[in-house]
Amino acid sequence: MPGNAFIKFEGADKPAPGESQQVGHLGKDGWIEIGDWSWDVEAEASHLKGTGASVGKPNPGAISVSHFYDKSSPVLMQYIVKGTHFKTATIHMLKQTGKDQPELFFEMVCGGVFITKVSNKGGEDGSVNQDIEFVCKEIAIGYKQQNNKGTLETMLPFRWNIAEQTQTNKDIALTIK
Repeated sequence: MPGNAFIKFEGADKPAPGESQQVGHLGKDGWIEIGDWSWDVEAEASHLKGTGASVGKPNPGAISVSHFYDKSSPVLMQYIVKGTHFKTATIHMLKQTGKDQPELFFEMVCGGVFITKVSNKGGEDGSVNQDIEFVCKEIAIGYKQQNNKGTLETMLPFRWNIAEQTQTNKDIALTIK
C-alpha cells in the first residue's frame, strides 16, 4: 500500500528515482517514499543577556529523512560522495479527505540543497533503512488545515531565506495552493 510521505531531489545530473506507487508521487518521476522526517531551528537563549530571552540569530538544523532502502539509495550515496548540490528538495505529506486519492496538506520545498550525511542500517527483521541529512539555503512550507467536514482549508505559508536571514523570500515555488 502506498505511503503518505515523499521526498524528491531535483536539479542533479542523475535523478534518484524511488519505488513509490502512489498516484501523483510515482518513483519513476523521482518520488521516494519516506517513513519520517524532521527539521529544527534553534536560537541561543539567555535571560542574563539583553532584555529578552533570545540573544542570537536563529540557527537551522539539518533536515533529516528516513526511508526504506530502495533503488534511490545507491544514487543518494553517490550524491554525497560527489558533493552534488541540488536546486530543490521537496517533501510532500498527504492525508485522506474523503476523496478518491489522498490530498496534499503539507509541502516543504528547500532550495540550494546539499546532502551532509547518509546512514544505512539493517535490522534483525531483515529490513534495511537509509537516513539522509541535508542543509539548504532557503525554505518554504505550506500547510492546509483539515476542517470538520474533511476538506482542506486555505494554505498557510512560511518562507525563510536562511542565507540572508529574511522571511520575505518568494523565489521557491510551492505547488500547494
